[in-house]
Amino acid sequence: MAIDPSAVGRIYPPQPYEVSREKVREFAEAIGDANAVYVDAEVARKYGHRDVVAPPTFAMIPVMRGFDLLMADLGIEFARVVHVDQRFTYTRPLVVGDRLETTTTLDAIRQVAGSDLLTIVNDVRGADGDQVCIAQATLLIRPEENANA
Repeated sequence: MAIDPSAVGRIYPPQPYEVSREKVREFAEAIGDANAVYVDAEVARKYGHRDVVAPPTFAMIPVMRGFDLLMADLGIEFARVVHVDQRFTYTRPLVVGDRLETTTTLDAIRQVAGSDLLTIVNDVRGADGDQVCIAQATLLIRPEENANA
């Protein structure tokens, strides 16, 4: 069943997330990036940061909280989702100690070959309200399996 196009424009409540040293280390390790700014505060400070910096794709962790709300609201099982595209536009890097709030908006829905193609925009802001990054995702939602097949 296609997703109701009237859902476009829905805004989901801000989701909190605090960037921790251990999560950044685990993430950098998981993606295989040994850049010292992701694990060593002294190295990060040499590059002008107040503390350890998170890899650019780390923003997916707080962004996923908004995805969870959207998927639950629209009744979409993650097993039907294909992550087609992801883009991050940063105002500044994510740094250990950042307290973030991520607001998720369903920006667009279109039909492609029997599937729904969603554009989701996540506005990631610091505790001071300043924008840290915008994350834009495109998700393909495959049709539900036919129970009688």
